[in-house]
Amino acid sequence: MPFVGLAVLAWAVVHVTRLALRNQRAKRFDAAAYGLVPRDQLDTRRPGPPRDEPALRIAVDAACQGDWEPASGLLAAASDDKDWETRWRLVEVFADIAVEDERWLRIWRAERPRDADAVVVHAHALLLRAWAARGTQYAGQTSDEQMALFAELLPTSMYAAREAAALAPRDPSPWITMVAAARGLGLPHDEFRGLWSEVTARAPHHYDAHWQALQYWCQKWYGSHKLMFKFAKEAAESAPAGALLSALHLHAVHEAVRQDGEQAYRTWVTKPVLARVEADLAQASPDDHRLPEIRHLLAAVLVKTGRYAEALAQFRLIGGWCGAAPWTDADDPVPAFDHARGLAALGSGRP
Repeated sequence: MPFVGLAVLAWAVVHVTRLALRNQRAKRFDAAAYGLVPRDQLDTRRPGPPRDEPALRIAVDAACQGDWEPASGLLAAASDDKDWETRWRLVEVFADIAVEDERWLRIWRAERPRDADAVVVHAHALLLRAWAARGTQYAGQTSDEQMALFAELLPTSMYAAREAAALAPRDPSPWITMVAAARGLGLPHDEFRGLWSEVTARAPHHYDAHWQALQYWCQKWYGSHKLMFKFAKEAAESAPAGALLSALHLHAVHEAVRQDGEQAYRTWVTKPVLARVEADLAQASPDDHRLPEIRHLLAAVLVKTGRYAEALAQFRLIGGWCGAAPWTDADDPVPAFDHARGLAALGSGRP
C-alpha cells in the first residue's frame, strides 16, 4: 500500500479510537463536577420546569368538570389584549382537553353557538383528533383504516376553522389550524401560501405558526430541505431581535438530521445562525415558555459542531429536564441527553 494510503488509514484508526474513548468517558462523566444535575435526577416528563399558572389550572379543572366559562374568560382576555401567542397556547391546551372529553365544549357551543372562542377550540380539537386517528408513522406504515378516518376528519377541521375565522376576523388562530391541516390535505404550494398570508397579516412573527408552516415545507411533506431552510432564513431575517424565530433554523436542522443523518449538521449549521439564536435567547424573557425546547435543540447542535463550552452553558440552563427533541427521538431520552452533556463537559475542559 502506498505511504499516503497507510498514513490516511493510520489517521482513521487513531480518530475512531479517540472517538470511542471519548464516548466511553462521556458515559461515565461526573455531572455534579460540571454544575449539572446528576443522571439519576433527570426528568423526561417535560422540556423544562412546570409553569405556575393558577388561572389556567383553574380553567382546566373547570373544563374537566364540565364548566366552560373559565376557559372562555382566558381566551377572551388574550384576544382583547391581542396576545396571539398566549391565545394560541390556550387554544392548544383546551383543544387537547376536548379531544379527551368534549362534553364541556359541546355545552359551550350549545349555549353560545356564535361564540368564536368555542369554534376556534372546536376546530383545533377536530384537527388533533384527525392526526391522532392517523398516528405519527409515515404513510407507508399507516393502515388504510387510519388513513380513511384521517381523510374523513381533516376537512371537518378546515370547515370549522373557516367558520371561526369568519366569527373572529382579527384572530390568527383559525388560520394556524388551517396551516396545520394543509399538509394533511395535501394543498398545493400556491394555496398554502394563500393561507400563510392570512396568518402573517394578523401575526407576522407568530412562533408556533411558523413551526407549523415549517412542517409543510419540509422534505417529508410538500417541500424540500432547500425550501424548508429558505423559509427558516426568511422568517429569522424578518423578525425583530429576541423574537426567537431564528430558532426555526434549529427545527429545520432537526428535520434534516432525521432524514439524512448527522451529515446534516455539517451541511446546514453555520456560525452566524448559531450566533443569532444565542443572541435572541439572551434577549428573550427568562420565563418565555419556548426557551426550554429551543435550548435543547441548540445544545445538541452545539455538541455536534464541537462548540462544547457553549453547549455546556446551555445544559446548565436546561437543568435536569430532558423531555424534548432531539433526545425524545431515542428509545430512552435519558442516556441520549446525558451522553451529549458528557461530551460537552469533557470537550469544554476541566470542571
